[in-house]
Amino acid sequence: MNILGFFQRLGRALQLPIAVLPVAALLLRFGQPDLLNMPFIAQAGGSIFDNLALVFAIGVASSWSKDSAGAAALAGAVGYFVMTKAMVTINPEINMGVLAGI
Repeated sequence: MNILGFFQRLGRALQLPIAVLPVAALLLRFGQPDLLNMPFIAQAGGSIFDNLALVFAIGVASSWSKDSAGAAALAGAVGYFVMTKAMVTINPEINMGVLAGI
């Protein structure tokens, strides 16, 4: 693989995690007190930004795998982050734990 092929593959690997960021930003903004004042939505967007390094790690690692079926892994991780953080705003004593992964 030449250098151009490497950078093309790297660019494709970064597209998947970057595609999640606009949705996270919209959720974070819509939940703010001056807009909709819904902490549940704001926490859902914030959870993606809180775990941004892990989102990129999953996205890049899955894109470099042979079958490149990492979209499901990334969607599962983002869904887990959103659910666990957003449920705490509804009930601070709740601990989703394994139940959120199911």
